[in-house]
Amino acid sequence: MRALIVVDLQNDFVEGGALAVAGGKEIVGLINHLTCQFDLVIATQDWHPADHQSFASQHPKLPVGSKFMLGGTQQTVWPDHCVQGSFGADFVPQFDRSCVSQIFRKGSNRDIDSYSGFFDNNRKQATGLEQYLRDRGVEEVFVVGLATDYCVKFTALDAASLGFKTHLISDACQGVELSPGDIERSIAQMQAAGIVIQQSEQIMSTTTQRETTLDLPDSLELVGHTKHLQLVKRGKWSFVQRPASVRVVCIVALTDDRHLLLVEQHRPPVGCTVIELPAGLAGDIIGHEDEPLLRAAQRELLEETGFVAKRWRELTSVTSSAGITNEVVTMFIATGLTQQTSGGGDSSENIQVSTIPLSQIPQWLTEQQALGKMVDSRVYAGLYFANLIET
Repeated sequence: MRALIVVDLQNDFVEGGALAVAGGKEIVGLINHLTCQFDLVIATQDWHPADHQSFASQHPKLPVGSKFMLGGTQQTVWPDHCVQGSFGADFVPQFDRSCVSQIFRKGSNRDIDSYSGFFDNNRKQATGLEQYLRDRGVEEVFVVGLATDYCVKFTALDAASLGFKTHLISDACQGVELSPGDIERSIAQMQAAGIVIQQSEQIMSTTTQRETTLDLPDSLELVGHTKHLQLVKRGKWSFVQRPASVRVVCIVALTDDRHLLLVEQHRPPVGCTVIELPAGLAGDIIGHEDEPLLRAAQRELLEETGFVAKRWRELTSVTSSAGITNEVVTMFIATGLTQQTSGGGDSSENIQVSTIPLSQIPQWLTEQQALGKMVDSRVYAGLYFANLIET
C-alpha cells in the first residue's frame, strides 16, 4: 500500500507568512492533484507553543538563522511561526484536504524542535505516524510539501530509516535555502539514504496505468477516479459513483427532550460552511470493506458528535442527486442518546456540533443561512422523520 505524506502546507510557510518559503503557494495545486491518487494521504502540521525555544522572540540576542544548542541538538533560530491556534498554523486555504485521512502535529514540546513528521529532533518522542502507517499496511511513502531542506528532508530520511520504501516528489516541494546550495545538498543526502527522487508526472503516469485495473461492468467506461469517487460513462450519460464497497449512511439523532443533532463543516465544492445531519461512508476503510451499515452509522455518530444511542432503526434509502450520481444514502434514526466525547470528527474535519430543539430549527436554519451558511437537503428529510418519532 502507498501513502502520500504532505508536509506542513501551512500559512506561515507560504508567501505572506512568518517563515515564508519562496514559491510555497505554487505547489498547492499540484499537491491537491496528487492527494487523491494515493491509497492513503497524511498531512503533518507544525504546532508550536508561543514560547517555543526555537523562536527568535525567546533569544533576543541571537539573529534569525544563527545556531545554538537546544536539548542537546544544534538548533536554528527561526522567526516565531505556526503558533498553536493561530492563522499562521492553519493549513493554506487552497489545500484541499478532502482526501486527507489523518493529520499529525509536531513541535508542541517547547524544549525541542520537530522537523520530521515521525519524531522530534532528538528522536526521543514519536508522533505516532509510523504506527499509523504500519497498522494500515503501508510499505511505500511519497513525501511532498514544505520545506525541501528541512521538514520534508527529515520526514523522508526518517521514513527511509524506518524501512519504508521512500520517494521524494521533488517538483511538489519548495525549500528555504538559508545558505546557497542547501536544497541541492538536501536532495543529495536523501538520494544517498536510498530515497527515490521523482517528478509528479511519473506518479501521474503510474496512476493512469493503474486505472485500467479497476473492476467495472462492461456497460461502463471509466473516465477518471480518486480514492472514493469514479467518473464513468454509460452510453451518452456521464455520472459519478462510489467504488462498489463504499456506501453512505446518514443519522437522524434525536435526544429525549426532542433536540436534533446537527453538524457543520466547511465543504470545498460549495466554498462555505454547510449544516448537515451526521453522516459518513461505510466500507471505505481498507480491510473493512464489508462493514455493516448500522455499525458505520454508530461509528460516524460517535466520531462526529460524541454521542452514542441506545436505540437504532433503519428508516429508508434515498438518492443523493440522481442526475449526477448513482449514490444511495441509507438513513437511520437514533434515540436514547448519551454523550461520551466532544465529537468533532477526526483532526482533518473540524466539525461543529449543535443540538437544536425541533420547534426552533426552521428559525435557526434561516438565521444560519443569513450568515452565509448552506443547508444540506437531508436536514429537511431528517426533520420530517424526527417529527414522526416519539422519543
